[in-house]
Amino acid sequence: MLFFACALSCCSATFASAVASSDQATEFQPNAQARDLVRKVVANELKQEELDKSRYMFKLKKVTPKVTRVQQIVQTNQGSIARTLLIDGKPPADDLRKAEEEKIQKLIGDLDEQKRRQKREKEDENRAQIMVRALPNAFFYQEIRRDGDTLKLRFRPDPSYEPQSREESIYTGMAGELWLNIPQERLRKIDAHLFHDVDFGWGILGRLYKGGSFMVEQEQVDASHWDTTVLKLDLRGKALLVKSLVYDEQEFENDFHRLPDHISLAEGADILRKGVPELAQKNGQ
Repeated sequence: MLFFACALSCCSATFASAVASSDQATEFQPNAQARDLVRKVVANELKQEELDKSRYMFKLKKVTPKVTRVQQIVQTNQGSIARTLLIDGKPPADDLRKAEEEKIQKLIGDLDEQKRRQKREKEDENRAQIMVRALPNAFFYQEIRRDGDTLKLRFRPDPSYEPQSREESIYTGMAGELWLNIPQERLRKIDAHLFHDVDFGWGILGRLYKGGSFMVEQEQVDASHWDTTVLKLDLRGKALLVKSLVYDEQEFENDFHRLPDHISLAEGADILRKGVPELAQKNGQ
């Protein structure tokens, strides 16, 4: 949900030991007006998320150390469905295409699974709203510069802030930069890093290690809709303090096409089935 999908990009291995001196060198000076502006933008972000129920078809490119995958995504009333276009630059094998089609058809006929998917998506959306809503209170902000419609801010934790949930506890060890689109009052980009280990809760309990970082960008993809277009994540930690967690991936979304606001899974599957060959041929794939 929202612009704050939790994603991380690469951060310097030496950052953790240098963060204190770096903050002193840059002479961080909190600005109350900048914080109030973040509060205003966040309020609008949450409002627009509530009002905007539009559906889209778009391409998702996911890059990991093991594989690069391109998928066509269609959003429906019962959640998103996907079809693979490319794996490491090559069309998927017929057996994968068949398996994906069978999975979609099975989902169409399984009302219980549809309810479970919607429940998981709603839980993720609620957690993301918690994270976004906490931004104005969790950090001090300093204005860096203005560039056209965009205002760039630097942020670091407010030591007096007390997280209201395990999700928010990650903010106690996070610092970075935030970009705002001023005319439309939208979050444009966040680029942040962890400067010490933090415990977290996002459906599971665990710990994220210092040195991780994330970057998320959202853009206006049509006349009235903003969506996440870039997500970069580089994260290490442990789940339940036992199982190792490694997130090293990048996601890129593009080629957005507006769909009717109300689409069933069956209608979405039909759009997906007809759209993939045409889009693949269009892009020479």
